[in-house]
Amino acid sequence: MIKIILADDQPAIISGVRQYIEQMSGFAIVATATSAAELLARLKDTPCDILITEFSMPINRIGGGCALFSQLKRDYASLELIVLTMIDVPAVLYQITNCGVKGLLHKSDEMAELGRALLEGSPGTPYIGKSALPLLRKGPSGRLPTRREVEVLKMYVIGNSLREIAEKLNKSVKTVGLQKASAMKKMGLRNDIELGRYTSTMGRIS
Repeated sequence: MIKIILADDQPAIISGVRQYIEQMSGFAIVATATSAAELLARLKDTPCDILITEFSMPINRIGGGCALFSQLKRDYASLELIVLTMIDVPAVLYQITNCGVKGLLHKSDEMAELGRALLEGSPGTPYIGKSALPLLRKGPSGRLPTRREVEVLKMYVIGNSLREIAEKLNKSVKTVGLQKASAMKKMGLRNDIELGRYTSTMGRIS
């Protein structure tokens, strides 16, 4: 029997996922958690094989973005992770798929997609839900921002205007604006709102 812990700050999500998984043979829900503290406590006192979690639920308490998964992998080497999330920022979803998860699902996916992730996904080849897949395709271009583009983006995120950045770097405002736009395009970020959501979720730009 494969043991599962569910972690989500929405009880309705936990209830729906529990009902679905209880109909699957070979899987059992052994614990649930609605907060980071509760999740860490359940992982310590309840042995499990798979954690199904909302990506953004625990990170405010544990650390930024994939740091959560890195910590869990260090503390529970055999634990497999399935992310069930409302996040729709392509760059964030792209980062999740590179964190060694077993599956990535958007909460708009049909519940059957979760069953497929449980059965077919693996850390090396994560199962991507049908709703998450088109979002991922809008993500990073495969090219990395240059060092200067990253520098501009970091300065912009912490509150510097393009004019202030241009003055500090001794560049024209137009050049700085182009570098910011290029970095965002390469990262799969479509506007400043997504840039803000990316940095608040992932914790940093690197």
